[in-house]
Amino acid sequence: MKTLDKNDCQIYECKFKDIRSIFENYHYKKGHMGGGISMCFAMTIKDKLSGGAVLGKPRHQNKYKNCIDIRRMACLDESLKNSESWFLGAIIKWVAIKTEYNYVLSYSDKTVGHEGIIYKASNFKCIGETTPTKYVEWNGKIYHPRSLSIDRDYSYRMREDVKKGKAVIKTGLPKKIWIYEITKKQKNKNINFNNIEVLNGQQTLKI
Repeated sequence: MKTLDKNDCQIYECKFKDIRSIFENYHYKKGHMGGGISMCFAMTIKDKLSGGAVLGKPRHQNKYKNCIDIRRMACLDESLKNSESWFLGAIIKWVAIKTEYNYVLSYSDKTVGHEGIIYKASNFKCIGETTPTKYVEWNGKIYHPRSLSIDRDYSYRMREDVKKGKAVIKTGLPKKIWIYEITKKQKNKNINFNNIEVLNGQQTLKI
């Protein structure tokens, strides 16, 4: 596998609709996106959309203060070696420069074999595990059980398929909880990371 040339890579803030296809095709939860969205990022390699990430406030805001959560992140399966690490590093830089958050939170889902190797390699600290939670497996996608109780057309169909055995409620493994502390040096907005520029009207971070 070829290694990523950072000169070919660009990271920019975008709308969720711009990266929805990445999650539908390359994330185990597919296109479903629950919860609030604070910011979204796209990664292009040689002008091809190659990754997407969604950040939002943690669900347990009383427990994790001054923190933003990587709610969803995915790259193309055929992406170049190290592209996911570069993407994660760029997101951390962006949060450090452009926001007041001091921590970046994320989870690795052991139910689907994710042990958090990328987070460990990126200097995140594992601070524990969640309690096992239930999920709904439906049409090849994974949904939170609260999807069964909301007032949406797909929720009605899901409830009907649970009755028919076509949607299954399962108990997953605990997720590992990872946190990254942004240093005072990283928060110094006078630091030139080389690289916030305007490209086609969008602020872009070249890593």
